[in-house]
Amino acid sequence: MKSAPKFLKILVIEDNLINQRLASTLFSRLGHQVDVAMNGLLGVELFKEKKHDLILMDIQMPVMTGLEAAQAIREHEKNEKEQKPAVIIAVTTFNHYTDRENCLRSGMNDHISKPYKPDEILSLVSRLIPDFGMPDHM
Repeated sequence: MKSAPKFLKILVIEDNLINQRLASTLFSRLGHQVDVAMNGLLGVELFKEKKHDLILMDIQMPVMTGLEAAQAIREHEKNEKEQKPAVIIAVTTFNHYTDRENCLRSGMNDHISKPYKPDEILSLVSRLIPDFGMPDHM
């Protein structure tokens, strides 16, 4: 028997308005709560306030990069003795092996290249969060 799907609190940390809207629309249409931050620093502050389950993190942003933001989030979780850390997915135009390694080293769980198709990101999230709530027909 399949367990009930989990609907997530998702944080999109992205400085591009079109990319923000695409991710936000995709996940909110599936019933998830989505917050958006324009840069890494604002994203870290919003995460500290609201504790999200999933973070979609752009890498190249002004003020604080995605790598720096991921490290700050992991440090906050460590200081708070968080039992269930957020899943952080790097969303970037860079797709070289070293880019992926840098993302993982900064504390991210995985990496996806832009532009991505909705089914690609949903499949990745489903793999990282097995009870992720999404319709069976997708």
